[in-house]
Amino acid sequence: MPNTLPGLIKKLIGEPAEFILEQRIFHTVCVVTVIALFLNIFSNLYIDMPQLAALMAGGMVLVAVSYYLSRIARRFNLSIILYNILSNCLLVANFFDNSGTRGPTVLIFLLGCFINISVVPKKQYWFWIAVNIAIVLSLMGLEYVDASSVPSTYPDRESRYFDFMYSYLVVAVIISVVTTYIRRSYDFERLRVEHKADELEQSNITKNKLYAILAHDLRAPLSSIQNYLEILSEFKLEESERMSIKKDLLNATQNTQKMLSNLLTWTKSQMEGVNVNLATVNVSDALQTTLQLQKNEAQRKGITLISKLEDKAPVVADPDMLQLIVRNLINNAIKFSNCGDTILVKSDYNDTECCISIIDTGIGIPPDQQEDMFSLRAKSTYGTGNEKGVGLGLLLCKEFTELQGGKIWFSSEPGKGTTFCIGLKVYNGDNFVKNELKAVTNG
Repeated sequence: MPNTLPGLIKKLIGEPAEFILEQRIFHTVCVVTVIALFLNIFSNLYIDMPQLAALMAGGMVLVAVSYYLSRIARRFNLSIILYNILSNCLLVANFFDNSGTRGPTVLIFLLGCFINISVVPKKQYWFWIAVNIAIVLSLMGLEYVDASSVPSTYPDRESRYFDFMYSYLVVAVIISVVTTYIRRSYDFERLRVEHKADELEQSNITKNKLYAILAHDLRAPLSSIQNYLEILSEFKLEESERMSIKKDLLNATQNTQKMLSNLLTWTKSQMEGVNVNLATVNVSDALQTTLQLQKNEAQRKGITLISKLEDKAPVVADPDMLQLIVRNLINNAIKFSNCGDTILVKSDYNDTECCISIIDTGIGIPPDQQEDMFSLRAKSTYGTGNEKGVGLGLLLCKEFTELQGGKIWFSSEPGKGTTFCIGLKVYNGDNFVKNELKAVTNG
């Protein structure tokens, strides 16, 4: 029932994607008014006023037709015109049949004016409000000039009080429903606009970061490569000099390739979204090839890479994402370590989590940079071997770790090294994997 009732109400009023706010408010008014008029038929019969009961039945048919024209036939403007013409005619008849100013008709006219303010299109707005005011003032003036033209139709004092009480409740309920719906719609639209503004701001930050990378961080290493090639092609060099330049050229090319790879991966994740393929993964098996390649990278810089990964239990992860994360973290460790330093990769387990740690004895991270390490505000810095990055590697690591339902953190002390930790959920059954996949997808 909790899901059925809101669904029925939404179906009666109309979806925001199909109907503008004014149309949905009008549908709400029509539904509430039809119910109120239906009950009013019996209340008028109860106080022995059959003519008014018949008038309420006619009004109910009128509102139902107006609702049909707007909600089903999609003729909103026509529906508003018909609704105002016939409702004003019925209210005029109600004024004479229901004791004029001694009855609640003026109160209902005021409700009609409120409805017009809420739903009438801009082109018709002032016209129908002016018509409403003119009719009320004319009827009251007529009654003032000739009181006998509007006789009292209540059989007794109790009937009048009952009619006023019921009419007030109907008017109060309709105004409350419409006002609440308007406020909720306003709040929803405001939050949607704020969300769009946040997305636009993030998009601008992303765009500016990409421009900065393309304008500077990629242009600089490509210029270096061009200079190396020009020297090799234009000058006669000793073999030792040629080998030195070739080595520098290879390093520059490799660093640029890593930068470009991270840049393209991150850009794709921002523009297209990333598919997460969670599976049960043995950490040491999944990272074996990555670690071997990184050992070769570390050796070229005179750094020792030690692996102490254990497979006490499989973890829930995307193997490709896990490799990218660990590869980036080890690359960072190599980048900010000196010849003779050590990098340790190990895993620790508890009942629910596996923590993969990358521990280096390098130069560490300055305290003023630590707060922004996982954001676009992170500054690209040169490594101990003058390696250049684009400041995207750690942002990728954070986004991809969280997409797998994990978490990432670090601790660092300048001059003593840095430890990065990746926390992933330990597998404990098929149902767990399905739930995790569903949670990640929804997130």
